[in-house]
Amino acid sequence: MPHNSRRLLPTRSKAASSPTRRLRESNPDSPLAQIRGPTGEHSGGMHPTIVKAQKAQDFLALVPQLLGFAPETSAVLVAFRGNRTCGALRFNLPDDGASLKVYKRIATTLAGMLCKIPGVDAVVPVIYTDDSFITAVGIPREQFAEILNRRLEWSGFLLRDSLCVAADAWGSYLDPKCPAGGHPLNDIAESPVNTAANEGAGTKTVRPLGTLQNGADPVGVHPATQERLARIYRRYRHLLARAENSPPLFDALGVALDPVAIAEEALTWPNPPIEENVAALLVLVQSPPNRDQIMVQFAFGRDEGVRAHAINGRYARLQHETGRSLDDLVAEEIDIGDPTAEHTGDIMLGLQCERPDIDRIRVAITLLRLVVAMAPRSARPAPLCMLAWLSWALGSGSVAGFFVDQALAIESQYSMAILLKLLLDSGHLPEWAFAVPQHDDDDNDDADEKSESYELDDDFDQNWGEDFDERAAGR
Repeated sequence: MPHNSRRLLPTRSKAASSPTRRLRESNPDSPLAQIRGPTGEHSGGMHPTIVKAQKAQDFLALVPQLLGFAPETSAVLVAFRGNRTCGALRFNLPDDGASLKVYKRIATTLAGMLCKIPGVDAVVPVIYTDDSFITAVGIPREQFAEILNRRLEWSGFLLRDSLCVAADAWGSYLDPKCPAGGHPLNDIAESPVNTAANEGAGTKTVRPLGTLQNGADPVGVHPATQERLARIYRRYRHLLARAENSPPLFDALGVALDPVAIAEEALTWPNPPIEENVAALLVLVQSPPNRDQIMVQFAFGRDEGVRAHAINGRYARLQHETGRSLDDLVAEEIDIGDPTAEHTGDIMLGLQCERPDIDRIRVAITLLRLVVAMAPRSARPAPLCMLAWLSWALGSGSVAGFFVDQALAIESQYSMAILLKLLLDSGHLPEWAFAVPQHDDDDNDDADEKSESYELDDDFDQNWGEDFDERAAGR
């Protein structure tokens, strides 16, 4: 990105009318926002629970529910399309001592990312910091917040509010009457929406949310389980080595270790899975073609897995016939415009707008975290890289970075980990992260009832005046 602060700011395709800064006028009797609570997987015609947020602190209680974790040292942009939220972008908060030039560059990047989401017309930025109201002159991180607010407004977004959650209090950057010591954090912790957001799942218990780091923390597994898995894994590896010189054994193993079938079955395994199944999956993903095929199949479904498996088979035959490397063959086909090679590459780099199946990815992430925990250390880089890519596919670049770091700590020259690190450090997010979900294309009431997002009441503007993640924005 150019370091010229005078660069043209990103703008939305349809500019909002008069996006002026407005002061918040509190009215505790009027709801400010709504969250559509969880209804369980594939709820069909069930209507999600509507949770009303009466005050700013209620909205702040909803933000972690939208992200899926409790943000720390972050700038979160809660984006609105009309009355509904359509996403939440989390970025690393820049250092407090950074220069104005750095602040402006980062704020411009954040506004530009928001511009990529179709139809967004309003935003509520929320700064999460470990700084204190007591030691700050004004609200913590006010200088960066003001620059960010200006960049967002200049880009055509309506700034509904701008909030800060600090170590000891919370407040609004747009509220001239905000107390010097801020408002108590208990306002957020004791908000009724903390329980209301879970009623759709049949419980009033507050859903505990971890931090961003928790998403990549190791899973606890009993050592005896690891030992059993290691024995089975070594047996499979030995069989595969023998099969290379035994066509009948190779054919038998090809049926038993069908990567398309195992990838699909793996999403239905019990939790925890049995060691034999984990060993089969772990052996398969040690092969880069199988690893990538299973990973893509987890995200996009069986048909995509079948396509990738067929491509892998064709490349294997070409390698055998020509003696050339896989990298050379793929590069040649991309150069001549082969659509098959381009399609697979586009998926891996997130260059297509078709959205993956989020439910499948979440199941796969849960499974792969267990696989990593059960696996011998030397076999972990492959599933760790799969976890990194799947996390990135969900927009969680920082979580992906944690997985990549773990893989490189085991094998510093593991090629996929190196490539993923380059991808993450570039700040690139998949194009599907900015695509409009199919149900959002319709503005009718039926589509509205089936969505799961925050909503604003019609009087929101009179009262106030979910996990993408950009790993590189805080640099």
